[in-house]
Amino acid sequence: MSTCYIVGAGEFYGDFTPYPDDLVIAADGGYRELCKRGIRCDLLIGDMDSIEDLPDDVETIKFPVEKDETDTHLAYLEGQRRGCSHFEIYGGTGGRADHTFANYCLLSHIRADGATAVLHGKDSIAYIIRNESTRVLGMPGKHISVFAFGGEARGVFIKGLCYELSDGVLTPNFPLGVSNGFAASEGEISVSNGTLLIIAEI
Repeated sequence: MSTCYIVGAGEFYGDFTPYPDDLVIAADGGYRELCKRGIRCDLLIGDMDSIEDLPDDVETIKFPVEKDETDTHLAYLEGQRRGCSHFEIYGGTGGRADHTFANYCLLSHIRADGATAVLHGKDSIAYIIRNESTRVLGMPGKHISVFAFGGEARGVFIKGLCYELSDGVLTPNFPLGVSNGFAASEGEISVSNGTLLIIAEI
């Protein structure tokens, strides 16, 4: 088992069809969205403050309302414990701004743990790279933004996009990498030392 789908209580954008060996976790209110879409749920986790009646046919792990982790973070920890190394997160944007930002932080946490994750938003995806390079795919005219996350990012190279950067430095307090664009169908982004949050229009 390698891929874990996590569905939170935020706005659900896009769709997915899990393979039989994938793990599907509902983070509290995300369970309702899975039910509406007819997607099986392997586990329901969270403080259950958004669910009145707990299902009898789904494994459930309930936590206190007062806790340090968000329900989505708890879902990640359980998916990690069960052996997953890649996470597709839905329902993690479009609601409260603080919860959306918390999910960007979660992306960074997941990458620091050595796993990968994609956060699906409205017409966009977000993910983290850390001391590495990645090929980015898109269409001419679509936007892509690159932000330093958690501190300075040094040795940043952006190639094949409308605005390129060579051995640059990005900082959290100046969004130099916002609103770049695809000049062709793909580009490359790399960072030698630091963490980058990439948000790409789809």
